[in-house]
Amino acid sequence: MSTEISTVASGGRTRGQRAALSVFVLTAGPGPRVAAMLETLRDVAEEILVAVDDRADDAARADLATVADRLVVYPYAEPVDRPVPWLCGQCRGEWTLLIDDDELPSLALLDALPKLCADDSVAHYSLPRRWIFPDPGTYLDDSPWRPDYSLRLFRTRSPLIEFSDELHNTIVVAGPGRFVEQPLWHLDPILRPFEQRREKAWRYERTRPGLRVGGRALNFAFYLPELRADPRLAPVPDDDRERIESILAAGPPDGPPRATIEVVSRAEIDRLWPATGAEARAGAVELLEQPAVLYAGEQRTLDVRVSNEGPAPWPWGSHGVPRIRVRSHWFDGRGQEIDGELWTLLPAPLAPGGEQLVPVHVRAPESAGSYRVEIGLLEEHEGPFGRTAECDVTVRARRRLAVVGDDAAVNEVAGVLDTIPELELVRLRRSPVESGSGYAEAPDARSYLFDDAPVRAPGFAVTLLWRALRLRLGPTPRRAEPVVAALRASELLVIAGAPEGPPHRRERFAVQVLVRTAKSLGVPVATTRRPADILSLLR
Repeated sequence: MSTEISTVASGGRTRGQRAALSVFVLTAGPGPRVAAMLETLRDVAEEILVAVDDRADDAARADLATVADRLVVYPYAEPVDRPVPWLCGQCRGEWTLLIDDDELPSLALLDALPKLCADDSVAHYSLPRRWIFPDPGTYLDDSPWRPDYSLRLFRTRSPLIEFSDELHNTIVVAGPGRFVEQPLWHLDPILRPFEQRREKAWRYERTRPGLRVGGRALNFAFYLPELRADPRLAPVPDDDRERIESILAAGPPDGPPRATIEVVSRAEIDRLWPATGAEARAGAVELLEQPAVLYAGEQRTLDVRVSNEGPAPWPWGSHGVPRIRVRSHWFDGRGQEIDGELWTLLPAPLAPGGEQLVPVHVRAPESAGSYRVEIGLLEEHEGPFGRTAECDVTVRARRRLAVVGDDAAVNEVAGVLDTIPELELVRLRRSPVESGSGYAEAPDARSYLFDDAPVRAPGFAVTLLWRALRLRLGPTPRRAEPVVAALRASELLVIAGAPEGPPHRRERFAVQVLVRTAKSLGVPVATTRRPADILSLLR
């Protein structure tokens, strides 16, 4: 039976249409309890897929066949989530719900599923797990067990799905998602005795050592609530408590099997499991363009062709495994690697034997000179691999104009750009900001001159004169280094008007100090805002 949609949703779906929901579970049994849990989903699921690992006995398989629409048996191997990518590919519903064999959907969640699946504006939902402890009547309402959100409900055929080898976070879905209030009841703390849960925690700890949550070792904090003194508990609603007790007491199901047993090989499962390390590292990049010149600090993209020459698919985006990136880095004329490395993500999945065009980000060095840029493949946390591409690049110095003036003055000076577009305006201000938009900003002399100066004369005047003299004669005070650096990097200092702020005499003094400092550095000064006058000084 499919999920009835009771609301009109965006994307063209109308009232009464159905959003098919697939449910799948990995289990080794016991069959009666897992079958009883899955039966609670029968009214909302288009199909139920059960993957039974080969540790389960024939009785468990027979029990599960009575509720499953498909039942597959596969050879077990660590990690436990290894079959998830393959199973996702088997689901036929528009939405897929992944549920563990020690969980039970709350009645509230069952009621909410139709509306959740009707929402065309999202790609995934994260469901809260509530850990039942110490009996079916209460759950752990304390950190770290609350919140414990897990991405379990997602669009089946979404191109935004990736798979990770991260423990318990195998499915990664990009795009919009929501967090749900209605919980899954997690029965592990009352299904397994303390010693079994401790052994599980150690197994997970050895798989992913060092994980922390709430100031505690994650695996032991979650699975061994007995180690906490008086954790806060909350009551389970009566109707859900009765269902939990019924599931725990379930006997073998009646009725004929719905599904025949299918066998899936280790090779089929592993074909889609994320590969890491040497298995994933075979590929090459080819430069499709070779820029002869870049400006210092310029960031742009270069087109390259990326080829996957290994047996494992490479996912797109930032979360899938293996985490393949395209790296650009630079070498100076002596062959020494310098700062400026950038990583570019693959824009789409890349199958074994496939290739794709990737605009790769590069950032030129800050100093002019002759350099070599190298572009290659990298697996995050593992290192570079495969065949690289490289080319020689001449980096030219930036052409900068340092400008003093209000917004109107700076905008008028910007008229030079339609004649020499490679010019870069740098606005000098007392308190520059890095907004990411607008013209670049750098400090003028006021902060250096005025900050921490005595309030009263003559101490104020003496301090300003002393600081101005040091700025001209050197050595450059540390506090003034950004001012000097901005002037030294400029072709011209343009005084296009008074700086922003009150036109006090001391403001005019600060501009005069700035002008004298520029001239002492050999930087010419223009006291105009007219683009034609400025251009005449640059040619």
